[in-house]
Parts: sequence; C-alpha cells; structure tokens
Amino acid sequence: MPTFPTLSHLERSLGILYYSTPGKGIGGKIRVKPEDFLVEEITPEGIIVNESLKSLSRGRGPYTLAVLKKTSRDLLPTIALLQRRLSAKVSFAGIKDRRAVTYQLISISRPLTEPIRLNNLEVWSVGTSKWGVRPGELKGNRFTITIRSLNGELTPAETLCCLSWLPGYFGHQRFGTTRPNTHKVGKHIMRGEFESAVREFLAEPYESEPRQIFHFRQNLKATWDLQSALSSIPPFLLYEREVIGALLSGADHMHSLESLPKRLLRLFVDAYQSYLFNLALSERWANYGLNYIDLGDTVSILDNSLNPSRSIKVTRSNLEKLRKLVESKRAVLLMPVPGSDLHLEGINYQIYSKILDSEKISPCDFANVMGMKFWGDMRPAVFYPSGLEILDHSGDELNPGKTKITVRFILPRGFYATILLREIMKPEDPKSSGLNFIRDLPFKRFSLFSML
Repeated sequence: MPTFPTLSHLERSLGILYYSTPGKGIGGKIRVKPEDFLVEEITPEGIIVNESLKSLSRGRGPYTLAVLKKTSRDLLPTIALLQRRLSAKVSFAGIKDRRAVTYQLISISRPLTEPIRLNNLEVWSVGTSKWGVRPGELKGNRFTITIRSLNGELTPAETLCCLSWLPGYFGHQRFGTTRPNTHKVGKHIMRGEFESAVREFLAEPYESEPRQIFHFRQNLKATWDLQSALSSIPPFLLYEREVIGALLSGADHMHSLESLPKRLLRLFVDAYQSYLFNLALSERWANYGLNYIDLGDTVSILDNSLNPSRSIKVTRSNLEKLRKLVESKRAVLLMPVPGSDLHLEGINYQIYSKILDSEKISPCDFANVMGMKFWGDMRPAVFYPSGLEILDHSGDELNPGKTKITVRFILPRGFYATILLREIMKPEDPKSSGLNFIRDLPFKRFSLFSML
C-alpha cells in the first residue's frame, strides 16, 4: 500500500499527508454552482432520497417522515427555522453540505398536511413513523458532482479506475475554510495556552480571507489595540466581537473564550482531535500500510453497504483470519480518535505516544477542557467508494475552451466526498479548487459505536 505525498501546504498543515494514487490529477474546480454538487441521502432501507421519493412508512406513529431539499443553505439554521414555523421537533440523520443541492430524510413530531416551499427550501411528507429520525441513521450518501475548468491534459477515466479504496482522513472542511486554523485554536485550548488561543482566533490573518477581514486581523496582530479593534471590527465577525468585548470588560483570556457558544468551543477541540487522527493515520500508512493489522489492533466487519458493523479485537487466535478478511475488503482496520478514554496497544501505542509527546499533551488532558469532556472514538483507516462512474464529459459552458466532467459515487456514512475528489483533482491549492469551500459544524462525530 504505497504512499504518494501531497504537494499542498494546506493539506500538510491538516495532517493529510498522502494520496492513495500516483501521478497528476485532472485539476479543475468544484462548487462553481450549487447544482454542481448534489447530495442524496441513502436511508437504512437503501432508498435514495430525492424528488422521486413520495412514500416511505415506518409504521403508524406520531412522527411525520419528510424529504428536506435545500439549496445553498446551512442545515442547522434551516432546522431551527422549520421548528419555529411548525412548532414541532425536527430531527435528521446527518449534516449535509451548504453550497450544494441536498436531499435528506427528516422527521417532524406532528402531522405535515401541506408541503413547505420557501427560498431555496422545500419539505414534503412521505409517510409516518413510530420513531423520529436519529443521528447516524443512514446507510450513506450518493454524490453527483461536476468538476469544471479542465484543460483536458488527462483522461478522467484513467484517474477514476485507480480509486478502489481511500484513506479515512477527516476532510478539509473539518478544519475551517478561509481560516483553516480551527484545530490550532483547539490545540492551544487543550494545552491551557488561552492567550495564544485568543490571539489565533482573533488576530491571525489568512490570505484566503476577504481583504477587509484580513487587514483587520493584520492590524490587530500588529497593535493589539482592542478598543480600536472593537470600533473597526467588520460587522459580521460576531464571535470576535464577543471575545474582544469580554477582554475589554476585564475578563482574562480563558473567560473571554467562555463568551463563545459551547458548540463553537467544542468545535475547536473536535478539530484538534481530528488533526491528531490524521497525523496518526499518515504515520501508520507510511510505515505499515492501512491494511496491515497486528496484535492489539481493532478491526470491524463491513456490512453490505461497506459500513462498519461490529468491532473485533485482534488476538493471537484470530490474527490470521482477520488479516484475510481485511485483505479481501470484508473488514477494515479501526484507528482511535484520541480522547479521555484512549486505550492504546501495539502499533497504535507506538504511533500515538510519539505524536502526543510531540504535541505535549496526554489522553487525560481531554477529561476536562474548560469544563468539557472529550471522549475518543474508533474510525476506519480506509473506506471504499461504490458506484463510481462518469455521467458526462463535455465542453464547459461556463469556461469556453475548457471541459467539465460529472461524476457519481456512493460513500458510506461518516466519510468526506472531498477525500475522494482530492484524489481525482490533486490540487496544490484546495481552496481555489473548491475542496474546502464550506465549514460544517459537526452534528455528531463519526463513531463506530453510534452506528451499531
């Protein structure tokens, strides 16, 4: 299982160090239009959620099952809007991309008699259920994505034919878009370096930011004049305004961070956990490969949808049998996402001991982070796309003289389309290619145990 180093400085800073395929990518851009990025959820029954879904029953019960279609809308504010409008609880299985057209199943804790049609938003009833939709209650997602502005130097089919498996990295959007520093803030918080966390959050400028924001942060970093910053802060930097206001009111650096929503504080540390996992995955890949297992490892049997099902500890009595299952793609190696309950053995102990020592943290540090506890998880080291095909390869009407392709594929739940797309495109600048265009708030970190 060879490794092919990324040329992207951004990816290296996120722990995403390698590709699974050799050679150049096709380049191009995604998300030029929302319609270029279509996401259709696949229900536990194996039904693809889209315009054609009109009927789905999970028994007679108090919940309405409905399809939510949204275009260029964040999911969490959309759910909040629907709950206010319907005076009911609205539940969903997983977060979907913002700059995209997405379809997913939701449940509403009351009858829905008429479809809802608002700006870039549609909801229609398809049936009833005895229970509400639960987090992680899906088989996966089907993606239909158009990659534009291609020069035609490489044949897309040549690239696609090599994609039999993919590394289980956390994707670019996990760490921020225009400011890929979410994990850096989280690292400082973890280490109790609250002043550094505040300065990274408020005043570290990134070239990818809009000029007004870049210059604001640049000036604040140079002067640390908080009073002047408060009077000149761009109006949409609401969280930054809260922290500056707290500092000016006499709060120390830790308490100024506590002015932020808990959800955002958790996001910082979640991203740091993801960064540590990416580093560990890269280290194991480079030294052992991702389909090699040994004593002390944990593997999971894959179900028919290529999702992990039950976990099995590797022992002397089952080692050879499990190695054959992993080699035949019927099982996958699981690697730990570090947390307060991190228990390591064998190869993972060697890898994480080195990484955590370098980062100057220990698993017990996750037990109390500003009053919050962060548990660990197990995540597959690899995942397998299915149904990969090219639907169209033609001239790009938005970029005369260039071409576009439309690809379709299915991914198991919990994995990032951007990790597949980066293998096809291999951009040196993921942001300009559209790979990290959005920032998803994690509804629930991928967890094997939440899926059993």
